[in-house]
Amino acid sequence: MKYLSVTKGFKTRLNYLFLIFILFSNSLAAQLKWDGEASDGQWNSAANWVGDVVPAPGDNVQLDNSFVAVDYTVTLPGGSLAITVKTISISPDNGRHIELVLPPSNVATVPAFAATGPGYGITINNGGIFSNRSGNTSGNAVLVADSIQINNGGQYTHNTRASHATLVSLLSKSPGTETGIFKFDVPGGSYTFSSANRFYGILMFNSEASGGTQTYNAIAASPLNINGDLVINTGVTVNLDITNNVIIKRDYIQNGGVFNIASQPNNNTTFIKGNLIQSSGSITESSTGLPVMELNGVNIQQVNISGGIINSVNFRINNPAGISLLSDISLPFKLALVNGIVHTNLFKVNLLSTCSLIADSASNNSFINGRLRKEGLNGSFHFLFPVGKGIVQRWLELKNATGSYTVEFFKSNPQLLSNVVGTGVDHISSLEYWSVEADAANATANIELSFDNVNSGGVTDLSSLRVAQLLSVVWQDAGNTGTTGVVGIGSVISDVARFIAPNTNTYFTLSSNAALQNPLPVRDFLFSAQKTNEAVQLIWKTDNALLPVWFELQASSDGIHFSTIANIKAIKDGFDYQYRDSRLVVSMQWYRLQVIGISETFYSNIISVKGNDKTFSRIIPSVIHGNALLQLNSSHNANLRIIINDIIGRNIAGFQYKISAGLNSIPLRLSDLPAGSYLLSAREGSYCLASIQFVKL
Repeated sequence: MKYLSVTKGFKTRLNYLFLIFILFSNSLAAQLKWDGEASDGQWNSAANWVGDVVPAPGDNVQLDNSFVAVDYTVTLPGGSLAITVKTISISPDNGRHIELVLPPSNVATVPAFAATGPGYGITINNGGIFSNRSGNTSGNAVLVADSIQINNGGQYTHNTRASHATLVSLLSKSPGTETGIFKFDVPGGSYTFSSANRFYGILMFNSEASGGTQTYNAIAASPLNINGDLVINTGVTVNLDITNNVIIKRDYIQNGGVFNIASQPNNNTTFIKGNLIQSSGSITESSTGLPVMELNGVNIQQVNISGGIINSVNFRINNPAGISLLSDISLPFKLALVNGIVHTNLFKVNLLSTCSLIADSASNNSFINGRLRKEGLNGSFHFLFPVGKGIVQRWLELKNATGSYTVEFFKSNPQLLSNVVGTGVDHISSLEYWSVEADAANATANIELSFDNVNSGGVTDLSSLRVAQLLSVVWQDAGNTGTTGVVGIGSVISDVARFIAPNTNTYFTLSSNAALQNPLPVRDFLFSAQKTNEAVQLIWKTDNALLPVWFELQASSDGIHFSTIANIKAIKDGFDYQYRDSRLVVSMQWYRLQVIGISETFYSNIISVKGNDKTFSRIIPSVIHGNALLQLNSSHNANLRIIINDIIGRNIAGFQYKISAGLNSIPLRLSDLPAGSYLLSAREGSYCLASIQFVKL
């Protein structure tokens, strides 16, 4: 390493000042700083220190960039030499790195490096590294009398088979140390790390020093506390024989290897309060215990599992803020939905044939918002799919089903799929439907659909309520073999439904065989739209029984996310209404009415209008790792407001942008955006020109 040196004259003046400092500081220990003038990086070279004095046992040592403006490494002596100081602080300037190395050539049987002072004997600040590579295989190679502090961005690397238990028992857990790294990279065979009632910042396990494969074991009856991240890197196996809890207060990051959370018959729990990111490797147990991995953060947690979870690991969701999937997740043993919505985004939750499910069908606080798959049903009397959308669970249950099925709930108008009804169906819901996908052709099952008075639009008569199945663009009567609950809240069970084509969505919704029962919500008024030139003419007509106070006219560019574009006051004794929407109409525009009445409020059916085929929007690339481009085609010049919201609707970013008629490429600075699922909206005033969901990896 190249070192900066000071001139001889300047060094002489420094020596003089240093001696003056010693003479007038009898009550203070000396503070020695590194100047690197010897240019050999050796601790025991006197010329490397200001004052040309090698640190003594009573000295406070500071390795910083006061006299050396570049990164550098300081190597402690080898052989059996032992170094003792009062304190040492490794404090690089911002963006710099300074490393203190205890070399493998040092085989001292007493501590090769000791800090005897009170307070923080060893302080490692941001950019500082203390690499303990001692050749001693027993005892303590590094010892502090009081405590060691690894501040955020600092790192201690245990690169030796010497003991570390005494050191970590004195490891500071004060605020500001959460991202200080304690890294194990131990040579040789398996190694037991200290875990009983220990507090780490970032706890990292590596295997390079042992040739790419290493096993770390822990045996404890007390909690293991990780105030930062737990990081398991390639080639590492971590075996926990812990009868208490493991608490990870930030992220679980696995880049390979195996995390065995119960290597003995223990029913311990590993709590994760941050994100769960697994690029490869596996999470497992290898004994007869039934351990739990629980996500219990307070903010929404990201889950990206590209490796796997195997054996009898109970996976539990207990976070009221919810979970956001960045990958499919397959579970082998048990999924417990205690609290918090699982947002699957573009992915799915897959329960293997050996996996059971614990869920509360009456809770709107815990369900799967997206696709849920269950494999290997074997004529099961019933299996509950706790699915929903937004903040409402709308479960579906399969009865007497064999095979594998994927279920999703849609808070949307099934009449957009088809408005044709078959014999025995008077009308179907205009609010909601479910998709069920069977792996096998000609699979059969009874379908049980839940209903909720507020969210389903009104169930008034259980006997006339029906399950409807969409077959060949016709909503067919799938029957009513039984109901649960009461008018308003409950469920209805179909006859045996058949899935003709494998791996194809089959749709089901609520319906009624009586015109005057189960509104769902059907009202006797016309709502239609017609495009004229650059405007859309909207027309609706109420009936005599409806007593509206006003109407909210809502529009959407994707048929899912609606915003109000107009409020129209109801006319006394008036039944005919119309509104001209002169805003720019994109490729397809959806409309609905929220009718606010004296005694009830409900939505109309959703209608759509085809717009300018040349108008489109997209984000490129399709898989986003850094920044991206929003491509937007417009028929006119406009001032846009670009808004990015996270999965639970919080505003993450926003900016203004002027577009011209034609194709526009708008830069999106997404590199600092955390991994997750987001919704981008491009708005001109109150009008949403584009609404695009994307995932940042």
